[in-house]
Amino acid sequence: MKLLPLPLLAFLLTPEPNDAAQILGLFQHPGKSHFDFFRPMFLALAGRGHNISMYSYFPLEKPVANYTDYVFQGMPLLTDVVDLRNFESEWKPLGLPFKVPTFFMLHDWGLRSCKVALNSPLIAQLLRSPIRYDVILLEHFSNDCLAAVAHLLNAPVIALSSCAIMPWHYSRMGTPFINPIMPMNFLPYTDQMSLIDRLNNFIHFHTVNTLYNMFTQPATDALIGQRFGPGLPPINEIVKNTSLMLINQYYALTGPRPYAPNVIEVGGLQVGPIKPLPQHLLDLLDRSPNGVIYISWGSMVNSNTLPSVKRSALFQSISQLKEYNFVMRWKSMESLENDKPSNLFTFDWLPQRDLLCHPKVRGFISHGGLLGTTEAVHCGVPMLVTPFYGDQFLNSGAVKQRGFGVIVDFADFDTNHITRGLRTILDEKFAERVRRSTEAFRQRPIPPLELATWWIEHVIKYGGAPLIQGEARHMNWIVYNSIDVLLFWLGILFLLIVAPWKLVKIFISAFGRGKISKDTKAKTQ
Repeated sequence: MKLLPLPLLAFLLTPEPNDAAQILGLFQHPGKSHFDFFRPMFLALAGRGHNISMYSYFPLEKPVANYTDYVFQGMPLLTDVVDLRNFESEWKPLGLPFKVPTFFMLHDWGLRSCKVALNSPLIAQLLRSPIRYDVILLEHFSNDCLAAVAHLLNAPVIALSSCAIMPWHYSRMGTPFINPIMPMNFLPYTDQMSLIDRLNNFIHFHTVNTLYNMFTQPATDALIGQRFGPGLPPINEIVKNTSLMLINQYYALTGPRPYAPNVIEVGGLQVGPIKPLPQHLLDLLDRSPNGVIYISWGSMVNSNTLPSVKRSALFQSISQLKEYNFVMRWKSMESLENDKPSNLFTFDWLPQRDLLCHPKVRGFISHGGLLGTTEAVHCGVPMLVTPFYGDQFLNSGAVKQRGFGVIVDFADFDTNHITRGLRTILDEKFAERVRRSTEAFRQRPIPPLELATWWIEHVIKYGGAPLIQGEARHMNWIVYNSIDVLLFWLGILFLLIVAPWKLVKIFISAFGRGKISKDTKAKTQ
């Protein structure tokens, strides 16, 4: 069988002009790392001839055909905003992780960003626009207010998630949550949990879900009512009309999950073709005969807030491994120039994906953010992970369980733990196991970006995806969990046990009365 040349195949797969769809993106969350996961999908769709209208905080640096940016104003971008001093002390009741407060951080971010987005003049212009959209893509994260805008525009909706789906996402998508094998987002668990872990997982999942239903949903409905007036359905009903959900997960890293067919794993789709590194980095790599260790705690963490004791511990560990050079993203480090080790090189920005895949990179000191984690797994780079907040604990647990790295908790972030962790991941046997395991992440029937594009075009073509949407979305908790069936059978069992016992008691009572009557007659005679 003769294969078609790639250019011809690409041409055949590109939609005809008449097939070009109008695609709307609505993203009110000002988190750069989230949008870095979403953007490749829209660029791929624009490259296939579809027209993209993108409402977000992150415009393209260079214009792209078929892609139009509409930039929200009014919220600071979530870059270099996380203060690591806030994580120095952690309350652990009974020695267990307690992460419920994370919900309130997300609740606050979500309401603030929604209020700004809903009242943006861009949304008013959008609702007056004559364009009829074929599909609307939006993020399901901490708040769903822009789903109300999608409802008013009356187009099929696709949800995107840059992390594991939140507790409040399961019911709207009709996908099951199975407590023993599905760790909640904020916890460092995997699908191998002890009884105590399962109890803590159960409490966290249902507590956070209840808090969302009690606080976030009513507050969101109030914001929507203030903006659009009465008449719209509650937001928890609107989001049930989501056609499908594309999530940044993949079983080879995060473990197998029994999602419903309308929840699609496309983890790692942001890992595009490798690009050449800047010359100054290439020169540094050339001067590193034993290799380089890359350090980054993501776009949100302000590295300058690393407590001095922990900073000294990190610098001391780096000094102890003088055979390696260390490359770190650290903004505004001038005041520490005299303290940092001679083998540590800092930069305001680094091309993470391209650097990680360079053969000279031997290890990655990370915070467990999902984009960096998937990129390191894709490139086969062992990790030393220190999670700080959010889903970083969940991702770190997966890294350790799958053998991609080790965890050094922030409470244990001292010279001894850091150096020992680095020695572990730099061991050649450990690194070789990681390189072998990464094949399971990379080898797929279809690349994740192509899979995401196929599903988006499927929803466009059929005006939704009704055949993969289950009735579980509309069931109440009692019916979905078969509580009514269980109560029915318990009632039957009760009757089967109690009824014979009652008959026996009646028989015994009747027999006793009969015997007493005979004895009385005998005595009278």
